[in-house]
Parts: sequence; C-alpha cells; structure tokens
Amino acid sequence: MREKLYNIKMRAAKGGRHEKGGQHISGAERIVSGENIKDIVSDLLDRAIYHSKGQADFINISLEEIKMNDIAYIPSLPIITVKVNDYRAGRKGLIKILENIGLSFYQAKTILSYLEESPAMRGAMLVEINSLERIEPDFERGVRATGMDWEQNIVPQLNDLLAREGINNTHVKEALALASKVSRAPGIVAEICWSDDPDYTAGYVASKKLGYVRFTNLKPLGVKKGGRVFCFDKSLASLEQCLFWLEKQVTIVNELSPYRGNYTLTEFLKEIGYGENNCSFARNKRKGVIQGV
Repeated sequence: MREKLYNIKMRAAKGGRHEKGGQHISGAERIVSGENIKDIVSDLLDRAIYHSKGQADFINISLEEIKMNDIAYIPSLPIITVKVNDYRAGRKGLIKILENIGLSFYQAKTILSYLEESPAMRGAMLVEINSLERIEPDFERGVRATGMDWEQNIVPQLNDLLAREGINNTHVKEALALASKVSRAPGIVAEICWSDDPDYTAGYVASKKLGYVRFTNLKPLGVKKGGRVFCFDKSLASLEQCLFWLEKQVTIVNELSPYRGNYTLTEFLKEIGYGENNCSFARNKRKGVIQGV
C-alpha cells in the first residue's frame, strides 16, 4: 500500500489578505508524505515571515490529502542556461526564443509587454496568441498553476544536477517543476517568467519544443515586481481543458531530464537554428513542432 500524500499550500501578503488589497509577499506549495508535514509547514512559515520582499502580516497555509489515482506523473523539461550581460539583452533573446517556438515578432513583443507592464499578481496572465488578449477568468488574481512537486526519491539526483551547474536553489527547483507541468497543459505553447524576488535577476522561457531555457538576466537587480505569462492557442484546446490541467490536475515530476548546457545567446540561437527555419505559427503547427499537435 502506497503512503498517503498531502498537498500543502502557503500564501502570504503584507497589508492584509490578497483579496483585500494586500501586497503579495510569497507563495509556495509542496506535495509530501504525512511524516514530513510538520517540517514542511515550518519551512513554508519561515519563508513567509523572513522574505526579501518584507514580513507578511497575512499567512494562509492549507493542507489537503491527495487521491493517488488523481496524480499525473511527468518528466521534467531539459534545462538550458543562456548567459546574457543584462536584462535588456535577456529580453531581446527571449523574443527570439519565442519566435523560434513559432510566434511572430509582433506576438512575442506583445506578450513580453504584458509582463513588463502588468501590476504584481498572485497568478499568471493567460494570453491567447492569435487575438493577443488576456483570457484568464480573473484579471486581478490571474491563473494559479497548482498541485505540482518533485517525487522525493529523485530530489537528491536533482540537487546533484543543479549543484554541478551552480544553480541548486529554491527558485530553479520550484520553477522547473511548475514549467514542466505548464508546458504539458492543453493549448499551452510557451511560458515566460521572471521572479518577484528583488535579489534574483534570472528568468526563463519554457516550452515542450525547447525545454526550460533559463536566462541569467531578465530583470534589473532590486526590482520587486515579477510575474509570468502562459501563451495559449485556442485552436489546440479549449480554455476549460487548459484551466483544469493548470489549476486542478495534480502532477508529480518523477523523471529528471538532462542538463543540455550553458550558452551565450549567440551560441544558443545558432544551436536552435534561429533565422534559418523561422516561419509562421500556422506553418509550424502543420509540421507538428508545437505542443499538442
């Protein structure tokens, strides 16, 4: 008989509850066995109280047992690190990566502008790539991708892999688990993200086509505003299918994909053939290189 698992979620704000206008400070979740609940709750509480964005005065921690038959097991996305000198170079590179995935320059630039200009949110923006409109049900809350974690028996292997590259930190581990889930959502063709942690400048573009492409700089040091955008194609799936996977489907990453290397932006663009085979999104879909095709 398999051990029971529990989903623990934490969210923290300053100035009251999120729903009452409080500033988002921290959010995290874990999927753990019963014997680890106490330790994990303590860790999440410390994270909410001692955060670089300030001390929270509203902290909510919830716990729910997971039905084992409801879990989807998935592999992680492969990791690539692209080294750039500053966030401006990183964002130019981000646009080129989105183009390689299949978006036009205009689509990529517009999606990036949503992340640059939006207010701080608890969840992600969901942008339909054809209309370039936000379609999440609640614009203030955004879409919360929840119910994901690493299977505990591969965590030592994950730590070793990341430590060899000097990136064994909570930001990468949590983002990789989330991106691995989001990339498999019906209709999602890409995700872009950078952290709201003022001490952390890295961010990423993720997709089933290229993997988890991590940029060393996507925002200036000291900036407290971050966020993420999920890029959705309504011709591939319904909004309801996508939201169910993101918000309801429990996923556990039980297979670790390889680390595919460190590149300069020029090296990586050459590696993926940027500029050689870039074409319209519709043509890429016919070739079957976009997720869900």
